Amino acid sequence: MKEIGIFERSALAYIISCFQKYPNMEIHIDRSDTWVIGVTGVTGVGKSTLIEKLIETFRRKNMRVVALLIDPSSQKRGWAILGDRRNLRSNDLDCDKGLFIRSLATRGEGSALTGALPKIIAYSKLFSDIVIVETAGAGQTDVEIREHVDTLIQVLGPLGDSLNLEKAGQSEEANIFVVNGREDFKSNKKFFASAELTLGGQCLDDGWKKKVYLANAETGSGIPEVIDGLFEHREFIKTIKPRE
Repeated sequence: MKEIGIFERSALAYIISCFQKYPNMEIHIDRSDTWVIGVTGVTGVGKSTLIEKLIETFRRKNMRVVALLIDPSSQKRGWAILGDRRNLRSNDLDCDKGLFIRSLATRGEGSALTGALPKIIAYSKLFSDIVIVETAGAGQTDVEIREHVDTLIQVLGPLGDSLNLEKAGQSEEANIFVVNGREDFKSNKKFFASAELTLGGQCLDDGWKKKVYLANAETGSGIPEVIDGLFEHREFIKTIKPRE
């Protein structure tokens, strides 16, 4: 299996820390066509649980993964509880030498992202086949992640109605929607049907037709279909985006 070497890990950890501490720091970073996936959604909707399943699948495909997990900083105290890394703890992931996970704080940014994120992503791409960026719990208007990723997933909870799905913001920017169902929610299929009717098939400016999937990130149900949709979008962007 492909690995991220010990010296590469050390370089990643050090440079990411430098970028966070000195956002204006400039170093030369070679261009890379590594695939960047963004995962966004409101707090508690299951982003980290979904990411865990994505990582497991990508690793089985022998793809090296860097996961950048962003948590909100307290505006009053300045610190952040970096809980997403804890959510991804397992014996398999902790010992996986082809996976690098880094928790980041928003550090006062006015969005669900962190300072110097473009540089952090660009450097992470040098040592991986896929970079996954999880935003902090995001509101409807937190759409800045769109400009930093190739494929954007919006995770939805099976709550609310079709009117909320039609509101402007993230739903206008995402390529793929994952309705993260729960075993004890009877509204899973009803909400998914509304989401598929409201969002499915809508075209983005580049011609991509949005995909909507029903999955259970905890049990893994529906994850293979989500993976297929992701790779379908990857092939799509290859046809419209010249490789660097």
